[in-house]
Amino acid sequence: MSSALVLGADGGIGRQVVAQLAASGCGTVVTADRRGPVDHLVDVADDGATSRYSRWLDGFEQGGAMPDLVVWSVGVYPRRPPHAYGTDATRAVVDANLTGFLRFVAALTRVQRRDGRPRRLVVIGSQAGATGGTDAVYAASKAGLNAVVKSLAREYASLRLIANCVSPGPTDTPMADVMGERRAHYERAIPLGRFSSASEVAAVVVWLLTQAPEAVLGTVIDVDGGLVRR
Repeated sequence: MSSALVLGADGGIGRQVVAQLAASGCGTVVTADRRGPVDHLVDVADDGATSRYSRWLDGFEQGGAMPDLVVWSVGVYPRRPPHAYGTDATRAVVDANLTGFLRFVAALTRVQRRDGRPRRLVVIGSQAGATGGTDAVYAASKAGLNAVVKSLAREYASLRLIANCVSPGPTDTPMADVMGERRAHYERAIPLGRFSSASEVAAVVVWLLTQAPEAVLGTVIDVDGGLVRR
């Protein structure tokens, strides 16, 4: 029976992923986030050598069990124009959305090289990573996730790590609240005429983790009501 780890488990999409994994019959679902009722309280943006996140990652490398199914559903979206960013604010977004993931990937791939167990990784990106958006720093950090996933597919498929990315468009989660009056603009632009639901995004994540063929590898799957045309 598979075990799963969901990082960002207290977010709108993360909670749905946890619920749907549990309903799918996944044996153990371990949760992590910087807040909320989760198994591990960790802040992925904290890069201190003795931070809780660093110690948690060290635990995997020192023989702790790395689950078979891993979901990265971490993200912050300030919705701030480039001119409103300073150095510290830029680093805060990039550290939360991308650098923290790269640190996790370092631990994950070292474990993968050690034990070679079949594992699946699904990363929650964003359509902003393909099209840009009103927050250039956020868009750049999400585009970076796509590049990491494609690189993992090339380098680690032979070691039985299957990595993919799910790219939501506007989705009904608390993160979407920052859109304010622009929500109506997006709803008009989306061919389906509405925001996606968190459960729709989670359904694609769980499919990639549990049912998708191995040949679905290094892909970015849009869940956005037809908004992005690649």
